[in-house]
Order: sequence, then structure tokens, then C-alpha cells
Amino acid sequence: MNIQKISFWLSILFIPFHVSSQDSTFQLINTIPITADFFTTDKLQQIYIVTNSNTIIKFSPDGLEQYRFSNNTLGDLGYIDATDPFNLLLYYPDYQLVVTLDRTLNQTGKLSLIDAGVVQARTVGLSNDGNIWVYDEASFQLRKFSRTGEVLFESQNLSLVLGKAPQPVQIIDRENWVYLNDPAQGILVFDNFGQYSKTIPIKNRQTFQLLDNHLIFKQKGQIELYDLKSFLSATLALPANIVETDQIQIQKNRLFVKKSNAIEIYSWK
Repeated sequence: MNIQKISFWLSILFIPFHVSSQDSTFQLINTIPITADFFTTDKLQQIYIVTNSNTIIKFSPDGLEQYRFSNNTLGDLGYIDATDPFNLLLYYPDYQLVVTLDRTLNQTGKLSLIDAGVVQARTVGLSNDGNIWVYDEASFQLRKFSRTGEVLFESQNLSLVLGKAPQPVQIIDRENWVYLNDPAQGILVFDNFGQYSKTIPIKNRQTFQLLDNHLIFKQKGQIELYDLKSFLSATLALPANIVETDQIQIQKNRLFVKKSNAIEIYSWK
């Protein structure tokens, strides 16, 4: 890809750009020595690390520990949605429980999806109005619930609409659109009433981020960027020491990488 196109993509993501080699594009600025099962970040560049004891530890952008949350009565923590830094959503799939936390990791709510009438919640996500999106694997529907379990909106039977039952692994709500990541079928797009709109043919991706109308993936040592408006795509090489099993997150001018025994924080030069 030419230099002008790389510069265009990085400027959109508010990332300073210099022409440089693969290794010098990024600068390691901090390392948090910790073993994490998984992690996520928010738009304020804060870091949320989940340990193997199901403890969530929140760190500042500079890597300083701030708060902790742990509740081992709920089973294994499966997912954190940090779309809203002041309203975190946690999902405990063993008991199909959704828990919400405030910015200091104090619990603010809990919803049993079983009590709300969901037979099998495959994946969940935070809606842009603070409610909860759920993909119900039994009814093949994307459903939106209030925090008290009231059904607000729901899609058609997607196995009939698509001709095949989706198996999404991630839900992200942005700018009045909802994105379901189904590695086999692509990115399924819905309006904010839960009605199916289209499928973006990007397949075989287990996770993605959505920043400033761009889908962002990690694939084979590269960052892939897909513009939801122009439908153009581009790639950028990651540092050579990042392997396929490493998890990454991007927030503006920071790259966060989960290694086997640490979280590495890089700046973009």
C-alpha cells in the first residue's frame, strides 16, 4: 500500500504518521507485568484486565492500578464491554448474568437473562442508550432489553432472513447501528431497532474494534482497517514481536498488547 494511503488512514484515527520501518513505527512506552486471561480498553485509554481468578483490574492510561472488582459466585467472566467508561457491562455466561459497573468498578445493576426469557444468550453488548443487546441463540433473534429485563426491540428470525442461523461472537453498538460479528457469515449490520440491514463480507475474524466509522482487526501480523463509508480497506504492519495469539486494542495514539505475562503499551511515532 502506498505512503499516501497509510497517511490517510492514520490521520483518520488521530495517529501521528511518519514513514518508518515496521519496528520503528511503534515505541514501547510501558509494560504492566501481569498475567491476564483477556483485557479491553476504553476511549479514555483506560485498561481493564481480567485475571484467571475472575478479578477485573482497572489501570490508568499510564499503567497505574486504580480499582478492582471480583465476584466469584457468578461463574467465569466471559466478556467486558467498555464502550462507555462510566457504565461497564460484564457478561457471565455460566449463569447468563449481565452485571453493570460504574467507573470505580462498583456494581450498579444485575440482570438474569434467563429470568428475562432468554433461553441461550450467545453474546451480549452495551447499547448506545445504556440498555443491553443480546443474541438469543434459541430464537435466532437479536434482542434489546432494558436493565430491568423488558424487551424493547427484537429482530426477525435471522435463520429465515439469512438462510442460515448466525453464530455471532461479538456485538458492538455505534452511531445507531449494531454490528454482529459472525466469523462464518461476516459482519451482520442492524439498525437501532434491531432490524437487519446488510452483511459486510469480512469473515474469519474473532474480534474487532469500531473506531470513528472504521472496523479494525488484527490478522497475520497486521492491523486491518475497513472504512464503513467508503468501503475501502488498508493494512498496517504491527511490531515484529507481536504474534498471532497476542490480543491487541487500539485507542487513538496507543496500541495495547496482551502478551503471556504482561500488557505492553506502545505509542505511535
